[in-house]
Amino acid sequence: MQISFKACDIGRCKSLCCRNCAVLTKAEVSELITNANKEYSLELEPKKFFRKVKGERGIYYAIKMIKGRCIFLNKENRCRIYLCRPTLCKLYPVIDIGKVDERCPMAKDLPPDAIIGLKRRYAEEVDEDIKAEQTFLFV
Repeated sequence: MQISFKACDIGRCKSLCCRNCAVLTKAEVSELITNANKEYSLELEPKKFFRKVKGERGIYYAIKMIKGRCIFLNKENRCRIYLCRPTLCKLYPVIDIGKVDERCPMAKDLPPDAIIGLKRRYAEEVDEDIKAEQTFLFV
């Protein structure tokens, strides 16, 4: 069941969610590249948009950040790949199975059922190895 709630107001937080570095599996990167090409006609070169990161369980890919902001943010603080953004981005303000980013203004506005739903989706949709990692090191 999808729970609907009002859209995020980036004017309140200046895209705070896009200051978190989303970590993806190789398969998620491939899917993102394919979908961004289909949806937006963007040719994403992996080395330009992603950095390899190492965890205890393997090698992953972090979306590059420029001056603390996601590389996919435009000058208006809008996501250039919004319709095909990674799962971790879709689930924000939930940032772990049991954790919500309280700095996000939407975190206070979302109904409890919506937060529960996002936490459930996090548990079901985020890669098990990524959830288990404690630290990522840039390679």
